[in-house]
Parts: sequence; C-alpha cells; structure tokens
Amino acid sequence: MNVLITGGYGFIGSHVAERFYREGHKVSIIDNLSSGVRKNVSFKHKSYIEDIESPRCEEIFKANRFDIVIHLAAQSDVNASTENPVVDSKSNIVGLTNMLNLARKNHVKQFVFASSAAVYGMTEQLPISEHSKSQPISPYGMNKFIGEYYCRKWQSLYGLQTLCLRFSNVYGPRQGMTGEGGVISTFISNLFNYENINIFGNGLQTRDFIYVGDVVEAIYRGVMSETTGTFNVSTQTETSINDLIESLSRFGEMTEVEYKESREGDIKRSSLDNSKIKKELDWIPKYSIHDGLKKTYEWFKEQQSSKEVQKVNIDSSQDDSKDKKMIKNLRKVLPFAENLLLFFIMVGVDTYIFGSFTNVNIMFFYIILISLFFGKEQGVLAALYSIVWHIGEKLFNGRDFVSLFVDHTVISYMGGYILIALLIGYVIDRKNHRAEVAEEDLLSLEEKYTFLNNIYLETRAVKEELHEKILHSEDSIGKIYNVIKRLESLEPDDVFNGAISVIEQIMKTNAVSIYMVNENQQFMRLVSKSNNPNLYISTSKQFSGNETILSVIKDKDAFINRRLDPALPIMMAPIVKEGKTIALVNIDGVEFEHLSLYYENLFHVVINLISSSLTRAYDFVSMTHQDRYIEGSIVLKTEYFKKMIESKVYGKEKLNIPFTLLEVVESFEDQEMVAALSDSLRTTDYVGMDESNRMWIVLSNANEADSQIVINRMKAKGLNVHIADKEAVYAI
Repeated sequence: MNVLITGGYGFIGSHVAERFYREGHKVSIIDNLSSGVRKNVSFKHKSYIEDIESPRCEEIFKANRFDIVIHLAAQSDVNASTENPVVDSKSNIVGLTNMLNLARKNHVKQFVFASSAAVYGMTEQLPISEHSKSQPISPYGMNKFIGEYYCRKWQSLYGLQTLCLRFSNVYGPRQGMTGEGGVISTFISNLFNYENINIFGNGLQTRDFIYVGDVVEAIYRGVMSETTGTFNVSTQTETSINDLIESLSRFGEMTEVEYKESREGDIKRSSLDNSKIKKELDWIPKYSIHDGLKKTYEWFKEQQSSKEVQKVNIDSSQDDSKDKKMIKNLRKVLPFAENLLLFFIMVGVDTYIFGSFTNVNIMFFYIILISLFFGKEQGVLAALYSIVWHIGEKLFNGRDFVSLFVDHTVISYMGGYILIALLIGYVIDRKNHRAEVAEEDLLSLEEKYTFLNNIYLETRAVKEELHEKILHSEDSIGKIYNVIKRLESLEPDDVFNGAISVIEQIMKTNAVSIYMVNENQQFMRLVSKSNNPNLYISTSKQFSGNETILSVIKDKDAFINRRLDPALPIMMAPIVKEGKTIALVNIDGVEFEHLSLYYENLFHVVINLISSSLTRAYDFVSMTHQDRYIEGSIVLKTEYFKKMIESKVYGKEKLNIPFTLLEVVESFEDQEMVAALSDSLRTTDYVGMDESNRMWIVLSNANEADSQIVINRMKAKGLNVHIADKEAVYAI
C-alpha cells in the first residue's frame, strides 16, 4: 500500500513510518518540522516539508495516489492551546479538514485520525469508555473532539472510511517534553542532567501511560483490518507520578524531588477502557510500565553520549549567528556612515576648490548622488546636512541668524535641497519597491517550480524503479512498462494517441477507440482509434437512454460485456479526472481465448495508467494556460499550435484519424469573430495562429464532407472560412 503519514518526523509518526516500511509498504511523509526531526526517519521514503493546511498539499496527493492517510500532525501542547487557541485551531481543525478533503477527492481508502484522551476532560468514573460523556477542558481537547466529528461526517457524507484512535498518555524514545506523556521524557532528562524533579501536587495523581510501540501496533492493526469507528488506545492501568518516580530510580541516581502547588485544571485520575479495541482488533498492550521505561531510558542514554558533540556544533552555530547579526547591523549603519563621509568630502571640495565660485553649489550634486544611491530617507538626511552647512557658512561670514530666514536666496536653497531629495528619493524608492516586489514574485514562482519539479522527479524515480522491477520479472505484466513511454507526454492529444498503441500491444487487439465525454455528459466524440479498416465506429455518439454507458460514466467502473451483446463493446472503462469521467475507452474486438480474469485485471491496470497520464497532462495544460493561449481568447499561440498540428499529423499517418485544416479570412483583432468561433467549435477542435498572424481552425476527426457542415454553420454567423490546401499543414 501507499501510505501517507502526516507528522511523520515526529515522536509517534516516525515509529509508525518505520512499522509500515518494515512491512513492505511505500511511505510518504508530510511534516513542517515544527516539532519533528528529519533524522528520526532514516529509511527510504518520500518527504514533503509542508504545512498540512497548505493548498500545495493537493499537488502531493495528485502525484502519489495514496491508499491510506494516517493523520498524526497536530499542535499537541495543551498549555500552548490555552495560551494561543487560534494557532491550535489552525493546525488541529483547518489542517485536518484539508487532509480529509484531499483524501476524499483522491479516493483514499482509509483515513486514520490521532485523537486524545483530552476529549474526556474531568471524568470521575474510571476506566473511561468510548461511550462516556466528553467534556474537554482545553482548546486542544475541544479541537480533537471536533476533529472526530469531522471524521464521522466525512464518512457518512462522502464514504471515506475513518478510524479515530483516542491515545492515552503516550511515551517512548524520540519524545519531546510537552504534553502529559512528556512528563516521562522530562524526568529522564532531569536524571541525566542531575536536576531536581518538580512534581505539581502530592504525586498521587494518576495517568494511563502507554508505550509508543503499543500505539503503533494499534494503528497498524486498524489499517490492516480496515476498521472504522472510535477506539481508546490505552493500557487501562493507573500509574501515579510517585510510582513513576520510583520506577525511574531503578535506572539512575535520583536527585531531589520537589513537590509544588497543584496546577489549576489538572486531572487527578485518568484511565481509559481498552476493552473495545481488544475485542475488535485483537490488540493488547505488550509493554508494562517497567519495560517501556527501560527502553525509553536506554534511548535517552544513547542520545546523552552524543550530546557533547552536538553542544560543540551548537556553540559553533551560535558564533556564526552572532557574526551574521553583526554583519546585518553593519549593513543598517553603513548608508548613514557613507552619507556622512560623502558630506564631509563635499564640504572639503566646496571649501577648498569651489569656494571662490559663488555660482556653483556642490551640495546639490551631493544630495542628488545620495538620493540616487540610497533613496528618499538618506536623501532627506543629506538635504538636512546641506542646510546646516549652508546656514553655518552664512553665520561664519557674519550674517545674523534671524536674517537668514527672511533671505529669499537662503530659503530657496533650503527648499531646493529638500525638494530635490524628496523627488529623486521618491522615484528611486518606488523603483526599488517595484524591484523588490518583482523579486518576491520571482522567488515565489521559483519556489512553486521547485516544489512541482521535486514531485515530478520523485514520481519519475518511483516509476523508473517499478519499471526495472517489473520489466525484469517473469510476469508478463512487464510488457506494460515496455510501451509506457508512449504515455509520458504532457500534451493530452499525444497521450490519447499513445494510449491506442499501449492498449493494442498489451491487450492484443486492434479494435480500440477513445471518446471524449462532453461537459454535460450527454454525448461523446471520437478522439483516437486503432488504424483498422474493418473497425466501423461512429465519430460521435449520444448516449441518453443507453443505461450501460450512463452507468459506466456515473459509477466510474469498468464494464465487461460478459453476455457478448453485439450492440456494446467487449470492454469499456472510464478515464476519470478529479472525480469526473472525461473519456471512455472501448475495446470492440478480442480473441475469445483472451476473455479471462487475468485479461480483465490487465485492462484495469492499463486504464489506471492512462488515467494517471491524462490527469498529469491536463494539470500541466491548466498550469501553462497563460503561456498557451492568447490572452482572453481560445486561440493557441504559434508554438503550441505547431505542436498540436504535429500531433494531428501523427494521428493521421499512424492511426488513420482524419482532421481538416480551415483558414480564417478575418483578422484576429475582430473579438466578436473570435467569440463566434468559440460558440461554433466542438470541444475537440482547436483555433491557432501561425507566425504570420494568420488564424487557422483544426477540426478533429473530420473529413472534408464533415467539415462542410461546420463551415456552413460558421458562414451563417458571418465567419469567412475555407478548407486550406494540404500543403498548408506543413507550412505552419
């Protein structure tokens, strides 16, 4: 299975990822590394550093076709949820609904949600069963309870199988020091650091501690059994904090234990009833508190041995950080220093070189230079420096200070300084702002490109790996991958043409046809077919009243003509994109000895490959729409129009699929003509421009007789078009 684990670099997530990997499943991880650590997962897997609420997660789902989603990513600190409930809701509600919705849209089989004992709140009756009343006392518990409700609704509304597991206090290797389970990692850390252990209260408060290995086993069994519903995952055993301290004292020298005042809202006793999960999943906790603490302590001991090396690295990184901070501060101060330096240089030049020329004011050049290089802020500062110098110079020559402010010449100079600084500084700042915005847009596009390119490269790597494995196996299904390169194009027309060859070679038939289904799903039009002169099929079909075709389109399931009804194809399967049938693949003739279950399964595999390739091609077309079409029209630009013509020529030469090229006499500037063209064409037809700005129309799967009907329809709307010469195809 292909398993996605959100929060897979975290404490529980990394253990879950290891278990599924050991069992031979493909593992992918989404994690924003807010609390997870990459080194927690060392085996081969797909990694996506992303927030679970990010829209870019949709590309991850589209590229992978996950079977199972195990949702462990969350803000798990109860205290943090109280201090900042907005952040908690963003991760635990918005992120969850994003994952649920993507799982639904991409046909995930099962969704596992990690809930918490925090949904119960203060409950006196122990042990707490799944039917106990939920009264969460923190935003974290509230959001986990709401998350369970979302999961149930997604199952009832959309049929997504959901499993909610309410964990008690989980502990084990790789755990941080937050949450109720984190008390164990905190105490062990105190032991190694010879620090006092603080206990809030008298230590008699109890928790239901469960080792992470038992939690992983519960998740794995839940996935394998395809179970749904809500389950407690616990040991159903109360362990007091005092008992916990006593158990830890067996592993290391215990420092002083300090008892402090109880914290408001702390639960006194906690234990979850695990009878339901024992019965339905045949699961029991294997680790006692002693065994679990021993494994956890040993892991911390291993980490402690490498702590000194890490400390050296941290100190080194801190020194680097200080250097970077110093450089950053210097960069802030540098413009002021350069401004002041240039001011003194200009004062010297004005005093010793231009002092005798009263008509030369070098300060104007100084202000212009500063404004050009540093913008408005430094320009105004330069103007103020110049005003001070100008006034000081006048005072030095014996002028009265008050008289300067009624001197029109002095006031003009002062106003000129400020005006030049503001005007030039404004222009430069505006230019710099535009450059910064453009740079930010470029960085955003580069980031998006890198993200999509990484997904593409990972998909190709997995595909090539599968290709090698299956190609060199003795199973005849390896033939699929010998011809799969025909489906690698990112142009839908090329994929349709390539699909015919793939189906013919793998399915051993020369009677294949593919029809595009129109938007309202009332009729379909032929886009590609086998080059078989004995294959008589319609170029378009209306299927209102044909219950079999309607059923295939609606239910999105393949049809096998087991009754050998001559009015129907032998096999028929939908090509689905984003939950909607966009095309139908028909096989009209098959050798009788090939009608077997193996042949049917082979057909399903081929259709899935074609669907995947077409989805990728249409997504690529959608993302490059602005590059393909002239803005605000349905007219293909020259580059893409040429590619489309090449695809049509290939289809005609190799598959005998006709097309007709029409030349449009009107100019492209006539927008009404373009709109009329749009209304007259079918979904499989194209309009494009050549290098001479002439407009052409390609009528797919149409001979000259068929084309005349379209021409007459266009002429009725005032559009002047005619069939182009055969040589025109090669001249475009």
